[in-house]
Amino acid sequence: MNFEQAQAAYLNRCAPGHRTRRVRWSGGTTQVIELGEGPPLLLLHGGLGEAFQWGHLLPALARKHRVMAVDRPGHGLADPFDYQGVDLLQHARRFLGDILDAEGLPSVPIVGSSMGGLWATDFALTHPQRVPRLVLVGSPAGVTRALPLQMRLGTVPGLRTLVRRMMSKPTRDSTRAFWAQLLVAHPERLSDEFLDLATESQRRNTPSWFTLIDRAFDVRGMKKNLLLADRWKDLSVPTTLVWGEKDAWATPELGEAVAAMNPRVRMVRIPDAGHGPWFDDPERVVEAIEGALG
Repeated sequence: MNFEQAQAAYLNRCAPGHRTRRVRWSGGTTQVIELGEGPPLLLLHGGLGEAFQWGHLLPALARKHRVMAVDRPGHGLADPFDYQGVDLLQHARRFLGDILDAEGLPSVPIVGSSMGGLWATDFALTHPQRVPRLVLVGSPAGVTRALPLQMRLGTVPGLRTLVRRMMSKPTRDSTRAFWAQLLVAHPERLSDEFLDLATESQRRNTPSWFTLIDRAFDVRGMKKNLLLADRWKDLSVPTTLVWGEKDAWATPELGEAVAAMNPRVRMVRIPDAGHGPWFDDPERVVEAIEGALG
């Protein structure tokens, strides 16, 4: 079974009735996974992730929304993408603007995770008229320069080649270990089916991922030009941070400090949850998202 077939089988079980289609943007084509018929809601996954990671959240959100989960370039079933020499935030604005235009959406609430959270926040800062509500699930990239040790190792000369050789040959066990270290508080709840699908995505997309890592990180952590820093004060869009208390990338106290900078930003903690808190506590995360959307 190839990656596309495996994704379809997985989504048929966790999000029955879903629809997938290709969408063209100015840099290629990508995949949108859609469920529901209500007002539109865009889901934007994190770095080294995929749209299907939202799969088990889609039915709950689709009760009130037409939910669209999009693969970012070089991820999931999007076209491969070379990030060498690319201005990441300018690229993010172009991609999101193109997707909204292709979907005929003057504006849409965005739920973003991790790197997707950085992209969505920058887009809301530069195009506030197109983002009526913003929800950031898991610590957004750009909130701190610090990185987990496992990510920094992949930027260290000498170790970099070894780490990337291992990443290019993922297994179910290596994928589970990565998720346990960096993404969830309860890796034992991840199904073998999901892990096998994530493994196939990694096998397909590592060439694109490596170029993204090189543009976003160096041995000191997140590159300075990607840090949001005081830009949080300028965010005019009502924004909710949904933060796992066991997030390996940044502590919830950092999120609370961000919320204290801007009265339009509020913070929701998810106990006993990691960087992808919807895997650890989907009910609370759905409740937080729906509360943020009003």
